[in-house]
Amino acid sequence: MSPEQLRTLQKLSHMFEEGLAGPKEIKLLSELLATINHHKDFLEEQNIQCLNKIMEPF
Repeated sequence: MSPEQLRTLQKLSHMFEEGLAGPKEIKLLSELLATINHHKDFLEEQNIQCLNKIMEPF
């Protein structure tokens, strides 16, 4: 997660805690979480590919 994404997540979290979040904030949170999850999945796939290459016999 980038520093900018973290700040956005913190702002949205605060808005939800205060009951100030509306449809726009719900959409932003959904998009942010989807982006973060996609990045996480991409990194996990990269790690699996690297491990598979390491484990291949010479």
